Amino acid sequence: MMTALGNLLWFVFGGAALALTWLLIGCVFYLTIIGIPIGRACFDFAKLAAFPYGKEVIRVTELKGKSNVSLLYRVFSWILNLVWIPFGIALTIGHLILGIVYALTIIGIPVAIVHVRMGQFLLAPIGCRVVSQEQATASRTANEIEARLRK
Repeated sequence: MMTALGNLLWFVFGGAALALTWLLIGCVFYLTIIGIPIGRACFDFAKLAAFPYGKEVIRVTELKGKSNVSLLYRVFSWILNLVWIPFGIALTIGHLILGIVYALTIIGIPVAIVHVRMGQFLLAPIGCRVVSQEQATASRTANEIEARLRK
């Protein structure tokens, strides 16, 4: 119930505008072939920006298991994240500053946590997905079981 209320308040008081902005940025990146992975990351960020509570940012290798993600995809993601770094650092610093400002008030701590999470995502967004906390936990558990079976 609190997650739904938090998401509703977030969406009404700025989340909708932030998500729409990132959707438009993602569409611009999709116009180029090489920008499609960045566009995908923008769409995932829009999902986080619209309804951040109850969501978690997870790397694709953690979500699907490292053995299920091709080496080509991992290398390409790493290169694109390297190109993205100047933008990512600026966006991350902005969200960290907002997080600090919100954390100074007791009531703003949940919003501060969201801004820090957004900053983490924006630092290196290529190869990340926004999923529910339950899905992230299930993926981590499945990966741990698979790793133990390999030993």
